[in-house]
Amino acid sequence: MRELNWKPEQSVEMTVLGDTPGAGSARLLELSGKRLRLAAAFPVAAGAAVRVAWDGQLVLGEALQTDPSGLWVEIHHMLLDAAELSWQKQGWQR
Repeated sequence: MRELNWKPEQSVEMTVLGDTPGAGSARLLELSGKRLRLAAAFPVAAGAAVRVAWDGQLVLGEALQTDPSGLWVEIHHMLLDAAELSWQKQGWQR
């Protein structure tokens, strides 16, 4: 089974999706089961949909418990080798 490749304190790009969009950098603090703990440089409301990307990996999830020290994101979808997608290398057009 393939797993997320991450390191503590690793920098990631996080985007808040939906009604109150936002984007910026964050740091990975912890991975526990289907949840990521992140420290974000901007506020994220509980229940917000988020996109987290680093090193060719993409995670879509929902922000759960948020507090000043960070937030937990429940992972709903993962793409582990986004950099290796053949249609991107071949330059497919929409």
